Amino acid sequence: MGRLDRYIFSTAAVAFLGVVVVLAGMIWATQALRQLDLVTSQGQTIIAFVAITSLTMPTLVLVIAPAALFIATSYTLLKLNGDSEIVVMASAGMGPWRLLRPLIILALLVSAFCSLLAIKVVPASLATFREQVTKVRADVVSFVAQPGRFVNLSQGLVFHVRERAANGVMRGIFINDARDDGVSTYLADRGQIIESDAGIFLVLENGSIQRRGGAEKDADKDPNKDASKDKGKSSNSSVVEFQRYAFDLSSLAPNAQGQDVKPMERPISFVMNPPEDDLYLRFFPGRYREELHKRLSAGLYPMAFFAIAAAALASPRTTRQSRGAALGAIIPAMGAVQIGNFAIAGQLKTQAGAVPLIYLLPIVTVAICAMVIQGWIRLSPPAALVALGDWLKQRFTRRAAA
Repeated sequence: MGRLDRYIFSTAAVAFLGVVVVLAGMIWATQALRQLDLVTSQGQTIIAFVAITSLTMPTLVLVIAPAALFIATSYTLLKLNGDSEIVVMASAGMGPWRLLRPLIILALLVSAFCSLLAIKVVPASLATFREQVTKVRADVVSFVAQPGRFVNLSQGLVFHVRERAANGVMRGIFINDARDDGVSTYLADRGQIIESDAGIFLVLENGSIQRRGGAEKDADKDPNKDASKDKGKSSNSSVVEFQRYAFDLSSLAPNAQGQDVKPMERPISFVMNPPEDDLYLRFFPGRYREELHKRLSAGLYPMAFFAIAAAALASPRTTRQSRGAALGAIIPAMGAVQIGNFAIAGQLKTQAGAVPLIYLLPIVTVAICAMVIQGWIRLSPPAALVALGDWLKQRFTRRAAA
């Protein structure tokens, strides 16, 4: 790669990276707010929050990369046109394909990068994200043991602990359980969470249970209670003292094995050949077809976006009007390709005949743009649009001079 190629390549590459970083960072910041409860209610640190939410970054980059390549290509060619560098290159006998060579290399690299993201990185990151969020939400110890706070463990279950020692022993425990018929309030001097094969239990010591309303529960039958003393009974309430009581927390920990794993989180080998007992294959067979061809075609769309910008801006231009008209034309063209991609991808769920279209759209776009660059097809704005642009330019020029 010569000096000129390095100059054009570095200009476009820096612009591409800048657009990706800025746009991905902005979108990530808004998306990360949805997982803010990892810090506010799940007791996780800000480092864990950033680490988990950053797993969605490959998905954002995959969505942004084609548009970022389009912007970088347009910026580079507009800059070369604005500095009259393309005019000088053309005067020296350099054709448009020679000018576009470093940009084509960048487009191929971005396309390969998008293919890698779509086929391997994004599914792995989404699967890891789901596993980490499930693990955090299943971490009952960190969720429960938040001293000085009233925590809603689930609908109708409130937990409070005054303090928690370094060895995990909690003191001043208050639990209000209104999930079933009636309300049970647990008070204990101390307690500790214990995990065993039978489940997760909060073992309370030296406390009492006050039950109000509903069917009265027989605490004396609980095998985890060493000793109890009924302080008083009535048809509506009862108070039971205990020395040791095991409060079951197993139902609060989500079971990761029972969670639904979406096709977008599956590896490519699974998507290409899902087992016959898979729920999505049985009830939504089109989801795997959609996911497979979206991944395989992801690397073609950056090339299509690059080709649109190159076809409109690679030729020498000497006036701002022509550059502005060209830029105004390619933005709708890029939008049409993107909308076509979304529309075809949506049809893949129900129509197997849409499979070739998701590949033909970017390939045909690249072919048409290549013919435009070669000069076999000439595209020009309508005469009425050009006349309108000239008239508006003259009006603004006169007003500025006045």
